[in-house]
This record gives sequence, C-alpha cells and structure tokens, in this order.
Amino acid sequence: MLRVRTAHAKAGMELAMPVYHPRRHDRLLLRTGVKLEGATIRRLREMNLPEVWIKYPSLEVVSDYVNPAVFAKRATVTRQIADSYDSLSTHVDAELDFGDFREAMNGMITLLSEQPKTALFLSEIVESGQPGVRHASNVAFLSVLMGLKLEFYMMKERSRLGGAYAKNVANLGVAGMMHDIGMLRLDEDTVKRWEETGDETDEAWREHVTIGYNLARGELEPSAAAAILHHHQKFDGSGFPSRTTFGGDQVPMEGSQIHIYARVVAAADLFDRLLHPLGRPEDADTLPTPVVRVLKQMQQQPYRDWVDPVVLSGLISVAPPYPPGSVVRLSNGLKGVVVSWAAADPCRPEVMEICESLDATECQGDGVRIDLREHPKLFVTEIDGEDVSEDNFSPGDTGCPPLESIAQAMVNGAAVPSTPTPPDPAQKKAG
Repeated sequence: MLRVRTAHAKAGMELAMPVYHPRRHDRLLLRTGVKLEGATIRRLREMNLPEVWIKYPSLEVVSDYVNPAVFAKRATVTRQIADSYDSLSTHVDAELDFGDFREAMNGMITLLSEQPKTALFLSEIVESGQPGVRHASNVAFLSVLMGLKLEFYMMKERSRLGGAYAKNVANLGVAGMMHDIGMLRLDEDTVKRWEETGDETDEAWREHVTIGYNLARGELEPSAAAAILHHHQKFDGSGFPSRTTFGGDQVPMEGSQIHIYARVVAAADLFDRLLHPLGRPEDADTLPTPVVRVLKQMQQQPYRDWVDPVVLSGLISVAPPYPPGSVVRLSNGLKGVVVSWAAADPCRPEVMEICESLDATECQGDGVRIDLREHPKLFVTEIDGEDVSEDNFSPGDTGCPPLESIAQAMVNGAAVPSTPTPPDPAQKKAG
C-alpha cells in the first residue's frame, strides 16, 4: 500500500484504506477496494481531503504499520472532539461526557497494544478545513503513542502510577483531546489575534489554559486536568502559568516540576503547531511541514530548551521522519516508497523503488529495495515532492539519543545520555 496525495491520485487507483468524511469524522465515504474515478478524485479535492492510501504491487509489507481499525477509532475520537467543540461553542452550560472520551481512548490503546507496529503517527485523518479539531485529534493520538512508549519514564516520574498504566495513558489521551478546549470560551478578537500573530505573551489568550482546566476539573483525573492547565509549560522554565509558593510569590515551573502528562501534551502540541503553522492556507493543495523538518526544528534552539529531552526522544520514536507508505526520492534520483524504518536511525529508512508515474499497472515485479543504513552515501532528498535534503538528522548529530538507549541507561541506573539540566531562567535572561 502507498500513501498518495489527492493531487497525485489517478483514475483506476484502488483504495487500500477507507476514506472518512472530513466533517462527519466517523462517517465512511469510500470503502477499501473502491477504484477511484476522475469525478471521485475531484470531489475528494473539493472536500480538502489531503491524501488516500492505495494498493500497490509488492508493498504488502507496509500494511504491517497500518491498522484500519486504528484509523476507524481515530475517526471516532475525532468525531467526539468535533461534537464537544460544537457543543461548547453553542451552549454556555454544556456538559462533556469524559467517560465516553476515556472509553474511546481505552479502545484505541487496546488496538495499538495488540499490534505494536501500528503505534505510529503515519498520517492525518482530518481535513484542514477544521484546524482546531484536527489539532486536538493529532495531539490526543500523539500523546497516547508517546504514553505507551514512555512507560518506563512515566513510572519513574510518577511513582504512584502502579499497575493500572493503560488507564492512565487513556487519561493522558483525554487530556490531549481537551488541551485547547478553553480556546472556545475566548472572545473572537483574542482568538483572531492569536491566529494572526501566534503571540504567546498575550494575557487574554493565556486564559484559555485556566478556562480549560476549570471545565475539566472534577471530571478528569487530577493530573490529566493539570495537563490541560500546564500544557504551555516549557522545560527551561519559560512557559506559563507560574505557580504560587507558600510565601505568595509567583515563580516559573521547569524540568520535573512540570507534571509528566503536561510535558507529553506540550511536546505533541508543539509538534502539531510546527506541522501546521498559523497563517498557512487550509486546503488540499497545501502540504503540512514535512515531519522530518519538524523533528529537526524541535532538536534545535529555541525548541530544544522547551521540551523534556526524554519526551522528545519518545516523540521521535512514534513519529517517523519518513513514515512507511510515503513516496520519497533519494539522492541518486531513485523514486521509492518507505517500507520500514528504525527509530535508532530514523532518517535512514528502507525504501523500495516504484514507477515514476505511480501507476500500478505499469509496474512489473518487485522494485529494488535499499536500506539506507547500509548505504551511507545515499539519503532522502524529497518527500511528497518537497525538498528535505537539508532536514535529515541522526542521533549523533543532534545529541538526542534513541529512546531505547535512554531506557537501557535508566534500567542500569546510569545517567540519561545527553539529557541536559534545565538552565536557570534568571541566568538565561541575564546572559
């Protein structure tokens, strides 16, 4: 199977995954096995659906990473988010059913646990016409994926988690769903100002975290509600809101003072904000920022100081820079599709050659397969036609070690590799 932008889709291509309605998020539009027609492709583009998964010879291996049931569950979660947004936007006294949210998250966690290879952020299921819903859906899914990968770290950071870990990951996912719910209670001028400037110093905009916390308090587990309040905290202490000491002073939160849930949601939030920058057109022709570029940005200043480095390694382990099923071009000119990847060296996936036209009927037999880890002079230069030749990274270049190395170090009682101590905000300001 192959992930194809609708702009590149052609009549005769056969769907390998179902297509869901972009605004009625769990309503099935097209079933697996449907052959696309010209009129259908035009309609998908009019609806701003960015991509489809199609069948392609010799690419069955990609299906190991793609679970239709997970996509369906994500569609259900997205519908719940959209319904909640609609309800809170139109009814001041609307009540949210957090129990249904947790149930949906538990179902997703069960599916991901049964097929661990599918626990990856491969693509989005929400069209860009509803950026708030899309953002909440992506943050929720990424938070769950990181929560599952970071069990060893979350147990260390929150020793009272005990054995009910899956339940706690579900609560983390609900916090991801609801992290920006307070935005719906801001006045239109404040929201418009944020959308135009992205100014995080705007005190009126900052109120959304407190509003969201008050909506969730008493309904969610306290640490999950606190993640909504603190999802704009930064690891270096430059985030908000400040905490009040016993003496009444307002001081910033930094490092492990920030709850691990909030650190996870904050990383997912930043990732998706960089993936879809404010002010970018919202249509099917506008590609999100390539994941490889976002991940490289997050390993550079100023973002590197903002994110817990262990959580950042967790993010890289669930958000492949070049997701399986993606069309790429290599530095030797070969066009191929990513068929596998390794988190230890994430920018050097295994690629299989495909036809330039992407027309399955023109391709005969297996294409050549190249594992870039065995060919150090080759590298990816394009994904979906976007030049990414300057965006590749390796753990040795960035000082962001693979999550497996961090986990092993913690098990052995050693220091976490390349994990810096958060700087003193006062010293940083003075410098």
